[in-house]
This record gives sequence, structure tokens and C-alpha cells, in this order.
Amino acid sequence: MRRGRRIAGAVAALVFACLLAGLLVSTQAGAALLLWALEHSSAPVRPEQLRGKVDAIAVLGGRTARIHEAARLTLATDVPLLLVGKGTGDSGFEAESEKMEDILLRQYGIGPRWVETESINTHQNAVFAWCLVGPMGVRKVALLTDPFHMPRARAEFAAAGFQVVPAPATDAFALPWRPRFTWAIESFVPGRAGWLAARRPVLEWGGAVAAFLRGAWPAPSPACGRGLG
Repeated sequence: MRRGRRIAGAVAALVFACLLAGLLVSTQAGAALLLWALEHSSAPVRPEQLRGKVDAIAVLGGRTARIHEAARLTLATDVPLLLVGKGTGDSGFEAESEKMEDILLRQYGIGPRWVETESINTHQNAVFAWCLVGPMGVRKVALLTDPFHMPRARAEFAAAGFQVVPAPATDAFALPWRPRFTWAIESFVPGRAGWLAARRPVLEWGGAVAAFLRGAWPAPSPACGRGLG
């Protein structure tokens, strides 16, 4: 009897979890909740949290606004910059990291210490960055990316071997694609609009979980120099 009740309880809990997951990924309100949880997983960093405590500030390519936050932090701390990411290129540059370097030099007179120009996704960002600076003794980095991207990026960099201090870009909350939570009934009705709004948060949560699982088991350092170019 007790065993049957435990099984029934487990089945009921599983059904409830599936219904909740379906609600989160199919309504605009659920998409907004998933995004909120991503963005509030880490707080903005203060210069005194980095000065003398990290080896580098790793800035992931993407929105150029990230580089302005990086400039503010490196000027306040003297921690060197590591620019990471080729992406799809940007405005005449072959790599997004090269455009960030150009902005740093022209607008702030700052030269980064390292520039990684080959990685095209978050996993490669982490592995290629490790291969570039790991042999130089860089172990602890302040990781600068958008708040919604931080859980996935942090898990990838930790899995690659880094100790990570989150340093989310503080101006990212006005991104035009972000789902908005409202109490309107339409926000709670499953449909195509909800699915579309949830795509980015689901991608980020899935990537974060996958990277966390990769880092949960001891593994050798990335095989630098083989198939990374």
C-alpha cells in the first residue's frame, strides 16, 4: 500500500513538473520568468571585487556595449583584458574580438593583453580562451557577458578549467527581443508567441545544464592545438 502511494505520488509530481515546464516554454509569462531567473543568477560586480583577485577580465564577443563595461572595469582595477570570440565577424572585422579591440584603442586608449579570434560559440569561447591563456598561468577570470548569457558562459568556462567571477554587463536589460511579463490574460495563454519568446531562455538554460554536467566529472584539460583552428 505504502509503495503504491509513493509511486502514485512520484507520478503525480512528474506530471505536475511536465505541465509546469510546458507552461514555462509556451507562454509569454513563462518565457519572461525563465529569462528573469537567468538574469538574476549573478549580481553586477564592483571593482574592489576584482582588483588583485583575478588574473584577467574575459570579455565575450557579441554586443559591442560589453566592451564599454570592460573598459570601465580595467581602468578601475588594472586587471588585463582577454577578448574572446570570432562569432560571425562584425562591421568589416573578421572577428568580433577584433572590433572590440579597435573600440578599446580608439575610444579609451587601452590595449587588451590577449585577443582570441577563432571561437564561434560559447563552448569554443571557453576552450579556446583556456588554450590561449591557460599555459600562461591565467586561472581565475572575471567573465563579462550579458546577464541572460551568464549561467551558460560561466558553466562553460568552469568546465574548461577556469575559476569564474561573474561580471554581467549592466546595460543589457533593455534588449529589444526580451519577453515582457504582464498580468494580461494573453501572457498566460500557451501559443506560438510564447514559444517564440521562450526560445532564447530555453537555449540558455539547456546550454548551462549541459556545460554543468560536463564539468561535474573530472576531465583532462582541453586538447589544445588539435582541431581548434
